Order: sequence, then structure tokens, then C-alpha cells
Amino acid sequence: MKNKYFKEPNYIHYSNCHEDVLQLKKYMPPHTRRILSIASALDNSLAFLENDEVEVLAIDSNPSQVYLSKLKIAAIKHLSYNDFLILLGFKEENSVDVYNTLQASLDEETRTYFEEHLFLIENKLIHAGRFEYYFHLFQKKILPLVASKKKIEKFMSFASIEEQRKYYNKYINNRRFRLLFRIFFSKKVMAKLGRDKAYFQYAEGSLAKILKERVDLGIYHNLNSSNPYLQYAMLGKFKELPYYAKEEVFDKIKKNIDSIEVKCIDFETVIQNEGNFDFMNLSDIFEYMPEDISQFEKWIQNSCNTNARIAYWNMMNPRYLNGFKRINTKENLKEDRAMYYQDFIVYEVQHD
Repeated sequence: MKNKYFKEPNYIHYSNCHEDVLQLKKYMPPHTRRILSIASALDNSLAFLENDEVEVLAIDSNPSQVYLSKLKIAAIKHLSYNDFLILLGFKEENSVDVYNTLQASLDEETRTYFEEHLFLIENKLIHAGRFEYYFHLFQKKILPLVASKKKIEKFMSFASIEEQRKYYNKYINNRRFRLLFRIFFSKKVMAKLGRDKAYFQYAEGSLAKILKERVDLGIYHNLNSSNPYLQYAMLGKFKELPYYAKEEVFDKIKKNIDSIEVKCIDFETVIQNEGNFDFMNLSDIFEYMPEDISQFEKWIQNSCNTNARIAYWNMMNPRYLNGFKRINTKENLKEDRAMYYQDFIVYEVQHD
């Protein structure tokens, strides 16, 4: 992908969700009927539709993320499973031909966007985001200096955690890897190549140190061979399909696809004007806010039903809400296959 695309005001930041949907589904209340979800690439919001009788409101303030989300919804609704995989780029076939069959099912704004950015489909949508581009640089520029492609492939294929740990420490986690990791995943480099620099306005501490500790923790407790998040970072592809793209899940989502709505709107506006939510997937939204986020507590409280749950991640900035009961601990990070955050927080809402 050409770098000039990322100079547009509203480019696609993420073409895949990089937060572990299994953690979200684990903590989603069994009584859930209405969900508020940060859209991003929509993968996790779609996965909620595996549950019948669930309504999802997916929001994003970036129009390009909304167009991508609407395209995914139309693809699930109107395409066969095989054509869906081709369109998004999970299969190496002609994605433009599939897109051409879908155009008439898109709203005018979404259709216009992809007509003007057809190269995103030509180059495969799962690789269309700036964050995904950053990982491709990591695969092309950094990993070859650490280990051969054969060694990387083997590292990602073990069926035993113990064997995976040993191989990681012997062949991957060497002095050169640690040095290059520290440089490539620094705030300065990531702000230039991977995420918008505005995301780091309130950043605290060493990003590279946080990420390295999380990667080590994840590799020590989760098999790479079944971890799509690390597979994309290390291989630039999915050996294990993301949850929403598995055929058995796709079929359930397709049945419930009319139960999701995507809006281009900011979080603050929604929680002041919408209500009756049983679950909120807030991604890492508080990462980009000042330390005092108390103004959101009353709004969230008022927009949630009793026993609703709120889930979100912290990367560099410790952001916590008062007045809610936390129902998980930092120990749960061992189970989190997406290794980019230093904390995952789940609160339960109680009304007096």
C-alpha cells in the first residue's frame, strides 16, 4: 500500500480488530440484549451476533472505519461464505470481481468511498489499515534480522506451550530481537508509522517495554498456532481465521446480520443520548483522554441497565472508572491472545 493514503484526513487505522474477542465474549452477561461497541474494523462487534436476540450499536468517529464496517455487513448479508473470504482477502483470488457483485447492495457513501479507493480491495482489505501496514514493515524489515523465515514459521506452529517457550528463548528472543523490538515498537516509531501520533498525547512510560512484557506473557501462556492476533503480526496472514470469519460463526452472524447498526458518531454523544445497554465494548477509548475521566462515569451509569458490564483495555495510560465493581483482575491478561495492552478491565454496573 502507498504511504500517501495515510495522509488523508480519515484513512483506515485498523482493517482488523486487535483485541481478543474471546475475552469480550467471556465477560458478556448472559442476559445481554443490547450492546454498545466501538466499531474499529467491526470484527468483534460482528462476533456478538453469534448470540440470538442481541442488538449491536457499533460506533466510530472515523468515516473510513464506518465505510469498512458497512462493507463487511453487506458482504456477510449478501455473499456466500467463500466469496466473503475472497472479498476481504483471506483467500488469494480476485477480490475486485467479488466486490463488483456487491456494489449495488452498498449505500451511496460507502460505494463512492470504495470506488475512489479500489486499491484497498485490490491489495486485500485485511491489509488495508495503517496498523496492519506497520506489522508488514516489522515482518519485512525486522524479523529477517532475527531469524529465518523457516524458524519463524516453526515458532508459530507448536502444539505444546513448553516447546513453544523453549524455542522462543533459544531462537527468537535473542539480544538482537530485544534491541530491534525496543526500537521498532517505541512511541516515536509507532507514531510515525503505525498509529496516529495523537494517540500518544497522554502516553506514559515506555511503550516498547510494555509491549515486550505482554508479548512474553502471551507467548508463555497461549499457543501461537491458534492465535490469529500474533499470527498476523509475525506472518502477515491468518493461519487461524479471526473468530467472526470462521464458517460456523459466519453462518450465525449472517442469520442475525440485521441486528447490527453502524453509526459515525462519537462515544460521548451516544452515552448521553442512548440507553438500555447491557454490555459495552469500549476498546481502548480512554487511552486517548486526559487522566480524569470521571465525567463519563455518570453518563455510562445512566445509559446502562442494572448488572450491565463495561469492558475496555489500557495500553500505556492507566485509566480506571470509580463507582463500578471490577469483576476481573490483571491476572486475566495471561489468557488474552492480543498482546498489546497492559490491562483489561471489566466492570459491573449496579444501580441504587
